[in-house]
Amino acid sequence: MQALAANYYAQLGVGQTATVDEIKAAYAERLAAFRDMLARREPPPAEALDALREAFKTLSNPQARVAYDAALDAAPPLAPPPAEPAAAAQSASGGGEEGFEFVGDGGEYFRIWIVNIFLSIVTLGIYSAWAKVRREQYFHRNLLLDGSGFDYHGKPTAILKGRVIALLLVGGLSAAQHVSPLAYGVALLCLVPLVPWLAVKAFRFRAFNTSYRGLRFSFHGTYGQAFKVFVGYGLLAMVTFGLAFPVFYRQLRKFMLDNTRFGTTAFACSVTTGAIYRIFLFPAFIVLALFAAMIVVAAMSAGGGTNALAAAGFVFLLIPLFLILPQAVLVPYVAARSSNAVWSATALGPHRFASRLPVGGFIGLTVANWLGILCTLGLFIPWARVRVARYRAAHLSLAVAGSLDDFVAGEAGAATALGDEAADMFDLDIGL
Repeated sequence: MQALAANYYAQLGVGQTATVDEIKAAYAERLAAFRDMLARREPPPAEALDALREAFKTLSNPQARVAYDAALDAAPPLAPPPAEPAAAAQSASGGGEEGFEFVGDGGEYFRIWIVNIFLSIVTLGIYSAWAKVRREQYFHRNLLLDGSGFDYHGKPTAILKGRVIALLLVGGLSAAQHVSPLAYGVALLCLVPLVPWLAVKAFRFRAFNTSYRGLRFSFHGTYGQAFKVFVGYGLLAMVTFGLAFPVFYRQLRKFMLDNTRFGTTAFACSVTTGAIYRIFLFPAFIVLALFAAMIVVAAMSAGGGTNALAAAGFVFLLIPLFLILPQAVLVPYVAARSSNAVWSATALGPHRFASRLPVGGFIGLTVANWLGILCTLGLFIPWARVRVARYRAAHLSLAVAGSLDDFVAGEAGAATALGDEAADMFDLDIGL
């Protein structure tokens, strides 16, 4: 039995009585060792990572682990571990929930970040396109699902092209503003139909250049759909002074997700307008309360005397609230709740996502990150980004119907049969 137990338990370097937390910690250490080997340009055998992933998948699942341990006790010495029966039992029960995991390190990303900033400055911003590719590759490759990382394949020249176009458009708009109000208005009207086109190009670029286990994503939204979302619902949000913004936000998220595919399988987002409106109720209440306080302060100031002094005291209290409250509380509040609402209502074929991001915990993380950034004059930014990525990933999962391996293999086969779309169709990115 000891020889058999050495299969999965020894691969992770833990005993057969190890807790789930100890197994997770051991798995993270083994992944870190693999990353170090890659950094030294000594890639480990592909089967070694697959074996480690299979060991973690089995031992971190209570039902699969019980079945595996029972098979170890019943098997003769030196016999191969019966991993397939446990996996088959899991598949027969309808699959399980695979959690996302971000294994990046703040210190490791700091070295990439500081070099990116330095080279972007000395090249007057030209290197920023290459900097984005390095950043995206780092965060994609360190985001794991079922032990396998994502990847980013974007070309810096395509990103640079998009930024040049964006710079020319902004420069032209600024120049028109200095000519006359009429010229500025005409320039804005000319820019309106370009926004949906640029958005579609950017979404296609990002999707096509993102992959998981060698299989790329794709985006199939049309210009007409983008025009309806960005111009139609965008203008609706403006003319209603923000009251229709949740409608615009929902349509934007559905446009992005419903038109995205992994291989040949499409995402589907069923989030409701009511769910989005409920998210924005609390921020709207806070903003209205702050505006009401401003009106009271203005009225007290107009009265003069003692009222003016009291108003001045209120001003000193309101200014920090206006500067800090939105960034420290309202933004992470909306980000956490909207992430939970959208992803928990999203499916990839038969597989469903689940986002359980704690709102209070995410607000606390944001406040701690801001304090770290302020106290270090910005040097804490890489650690803050890694902390956010790790926290988000830890609370996002995919409820798999059947076998994720079989699903990816099937999609890879279907994509190969249909043929890849030409990469030169996705040669523009306006994202920063």
